[in-house]
Amino acid sequence: MVHTKNILREIDGEFPILINDRNLIYLDNACSALKFKSSINAQGKILAEYGSCAGERSVHLLALKTEEAYKKSRISISRIINSKPEEIVFTSGTTEAFNILANSFKFKENDEIIISGLEHNSVFLPFYKISKRLNLKLKIIPIKNYNPDFNEFKKLINKKTKVLCISKASNIFGGIAETQDITNYAKERDIKVFTDLAQYAPTHKIDVKKLNIDAGAFSGHKIGAPYGTGVLYIKEDLYKHLDSSKVGGGTIKEAKNVNGEIKVDFLEGYKGFEAGIQNYAGAYALSVAYEKLNEIGFAKIRKHISSLVKYAKDNLSNIKGVKIIGTGLEEGSIISFTTEKPGFSHPDFSIFVSNYKNKKIAVRHGRVCADLACINSKINSVIRISFFIYNTQKDIDIFCQALEDYKSTIDS
Repeated sequence: MVHTKNILREIDGEFPILINDRNLIYLDNACSALKFKSSINAQGKILAEYGSCAGERSVHLLALKTEEAYKKSRISISRIINSKPEEIVFTSGTTEAFNILANSFKFKENDEIIISGLEHNSVFLPFYKISKRLNLKLKIIPIKNYNPDFNEFKKLINKKTKVLCISKASNIFGGIAETQDITNYAKERDIKVFTDLAQYAPTHKIDVKKLNIDAGAFSGHKIGAPYGTGVLYIKEDLYKHLDSSKVGGGTIKEAKNVNGEIKVDFLEGYKGFEAGIQNYAGAYALSVAYEKLNEIGFAKIRKHISSLVKYAKDNLSNIKGVKIIGTGLEEGSIISFTTEKPGFSHPDFSIFVSNYKNKKIAVRHGRVCADLACINSKINSVIRISFFIYNTQKDIDIFCQALEDYKSTIDS
């Protein structure tokens, strides 16, 4: 596997935890990836050397330097995803991004929202909550063959449909979702399309124009950047449909007294969505991590991850009692499976592998924050393994052996 060796050389020394703990086998990347050393250092640099507010509130040297780093971060992200810098809003992650979209969109009573049955709770719950509060109708696209059913989606649309939320990659079924036909169909009918890119961004090149979306979001912590960082892409012409739910310092153009009444004019575009002191150091660190992935090359990353998924799928398929979930798995970075063996406890297995022959194998089990998908597919729990650029075939070999050994403890 030449490409695997090449990638490992390019990231040599980049993940401190893997250097400090040679016994760690980290297969929970869909939850959160391990952090790049260069990104960790970038965050520390801003905090240690600048540590101030940004330049548009103050004009002293530290503020100007902080603002410059923040501006460079916005330009860097926009260049990679093929957007304008003004279309980037920095957030604490995908969850905050979809809360902003749900609470900022100018809905009217009886408007309708459609979301796919694949959606993570970070997408589902903000729109569920706003639908209850504003008396909106929330419709869910049924799943067919682990993808949103296009034909059923077409039946859900009417003149009241305002927003479609659809993930590009499920965090439970793996692969990537077949969404382009649905997205294009919605756009042709002037329905705004919001896309969850959290599981897609770490191992796929994002081009927001090709995706044909109005908004999209991903989290820094899934691409090797610090916690509490994220990107919300808002297409320029979507801003007029949003009334920012997040205001405060930095979002005001002018406050004035008009005939005894206080009138406030808010800033437009992304500036109206970044209230208060921002996570400048985190945004900079996020851009450094994303630049690193871009520098390695998403085609190369994709090849590496696809080969790992195929290798894992082939090996797991040979283990009796394992039922792999999903199709087209090589296109993603996740494998979820259930077990048909009586007495196989998902929580017990997760604990078993976390201390297996001096190896610390990290996996995820349960509904993995994908309640809609589990309800739609009648799945109560899965075991999920997921890959990032530092994973190897050896990690998979050890995991599969641990799985076999756990099964043998049930028999004994």
